Amino acid sequence: MVALQLENEPTANMLARVDARADQVRRYMEACSKAELIGLWAQLDLSGIYHDCALEGQVISPEELTGAFDDTAVMDATTLPMYAMLRSHKRAYDMVRELAGRKHLDFSLDLFKQFHALLASNPDEARSGRYRKDIPLHRSYFHEINEPQKIGQAVRRLITWLNAPEESANLHPISWAARFHYRFMRIFPFTETSGKVGRAVMNLILVRNGYLPAIIHATERQRYYEVLRQQQQGVTELIIDSEMAALDAAIRFLRRTP
Repeated sequence: MVALQLENEPTANMLARVDARADQVRRYMEACSKAELIGLWAQLDLSGIYHDCALEGQVISPEELTGAFDDTAVMDATTLPMYAMLRSHKRAYDMVRELAGRKHLDFSLDLFKQFHALLASNPDEARSGRYRKDIPLHRSYFHEINEPQKIGQAVRRLITWLNAPEESANLHPISWAARFHYRFMRIFPFTETSGKVGRAVMNLILVRNGYLPAIIHATERQRYYEVLRQQQQGVTELIIDSEMAALDAAIRFLRRTP
């Protein structure tokens, strides 16, 4: 895929390098068995869940992460809520792949709310799907966000932009995904899940266009917070770097697979 005319030259060069690496990964994946592909996606899911939670300040131990998906693990009252949250997170990733494979996909508020329901840790919050009613004083993110009364209109405009064919045609898919994420995070519609929902839909765009999920690592947490406070370009560069890291990890995994 060739970087499109709306990109500046440094960004176009970065995207060209990602596309070359993505083509390499696709060739590896085409030569893989079904079991090998299942193993790759399982690793991507575990990595995505771990880092996604870390970006939100949720510390998940390796034992908790593997235990949540181990049918033989013993659960008790202390682990049950954590395991339920992690398994629901995994279902959100399953939904990303299911939606990405559809012949036709319309972005909608209902789609955002479906991800919200799967990614909210509070059951009441998950069921309600309510927009936030205030600007939280204590929050992980420090960028400017919409006033609550402007959220509905801003989400409608974002959905119109997402579904406009000229937007997806004129932007490289990674730039399109990054621009969506930047705009969604500026709206910040949900009190608890905006970050996770925004990254899930961003990765839906990427997977639907033949890329791997761009997993923003916990080590990039401060950078992530900072670029959200700045202009769009910083978010685009972070997503490009995250996509490249995911592609490199996939190549290492597939080369090790017997």
